[in-house]
Amino acid sequence: MFGAGKNAPIELTAEQKGLDSLPPYSSETQSSQIAMEAMSTGRTETRTPLPPGQALRDVFQNATKAFEYIQKYRTPPDPKTYSVWYTYAAGTDPALVARVDRIIEVKGSLPPEDIEAICEDMIDLDPGETAQHNIGEAMEKEISGILQMVQQSVQTNDEYHTSLNAIGGSLANAMSGMELNGVISQLMSENRRMAAKTLELRKGLKESQQQIATLNIELEEIQNQYMRDPLTSISNRRAFDKRLSLQIEQARRGGQGFCLAMADIDQFKNINDAHGHQAGDAVLKTFAHIVSQNIKGQDMVARIGGEEFAVILPQTDVVAAYNLLVKIKHSLKGTVVPIGENGEEVSGVTASFGLARYEPEMTASEIIRAADAYLYEAKNTGRDKVKAKGL
Repeated sequence: MFGAGKNAPIELTAEQKGLDSLPPYSSETQSSQIAMEAMSTGRTETRTPLPPGQALRDVFQNATKAFEYIQKYRTPPDPKTYSVWYTYAAGTDPALVARVDRIIEVKGSLPPEDIEAICEDMIDLDPGETAQHNIGEAMEKEISGILQMVQQSVQTNDEYHTSLNAIGGSLANAMSGMELNGVISQLMSENRRMAAKTLELRKGLKESQQQIATLNIELEEIQNQYMRDPLTSISNRRAFDKRLSLQIEQARRGGQGFCLAMADIDQFKNINDAHGHQAGDAVLKTFAHIVSQNIKGQDMVARIGGEEFAVILPQTDVVAAYNLLVKIKHSLKGTVVPIGENGEEVSGVTASFGLARYEPEMTASEIIRAADAYLYEAKNTGRDKVKAKGL
């Protein structure tokens, strides 16, 4: 089902095929500069290093393919577009390849909004990572401060112990009342100094405890945001990937299987074109709400990009999952979606669904591809359908 994407042949010119005759890399070689820059932003797998010549040839070959894809699908020739097509051509991220193939299969092209979504989900560094890093550094700073206070307290106690020993010696040798008064005065002075240091230490520890508690709350908030889609407030692609891996791991350890559904809003571009992006956003939020209201606590719905959604249904057989998706499909179609403050509405919105059951030894990519294949079938046979094996 992916023929329109990754498997489509790219015709290279004779000059482009002559990679062995390319001049040595220099800082003035524009194509390799752009390619290296794009690779540094993408997610790549750890691989055995290639010989320098082969690595350079691969860079130029992938760069050439990326530019060919840009021209073939008439996508904007900007850095984000190049990063997507370069990663696609290199094949270093199977999830990105599958996603691009799916979009091309359905839409025949790779629209700018999908490029933006892919960059945000799969290539660009998410602001959440920076926020978590900053909070982590702040916590380290507070903990370091606490350790310094503890060390200072130990040192102060040692000094106090030394002073008491010295005062004890003076007390034993004190013969007159004046000498005794002097020793008592020194003892009281050391007690006051120790009390002040202890009060200062307690105050510092209390402030650090409060700061760490605040940072913990902020970190939890950032982590929640990091795993949530900001528009629909449901899980995002990052959370979906994590949960799917966990679900597969549990199934392989002998747990019960699960179903995966891939969903796509039908004719979503037409909604945006006819009513504006605000209407499209309202439709996405409505669909997310409908799915959330129909699934159980252990189930998961995630927006994985654009108008695409995924639903993980643990301990659910195909028939039960199919019936649930049919119910969701009918509920969406019968919902009137308000799209503005002037009483405008959109009705009759539909979605297509592909459903796959986890089979032993399946990888995450394989079950996603299986569900995607049924989603394409639903799209290609009239939309507003649920497709699954034997159903």
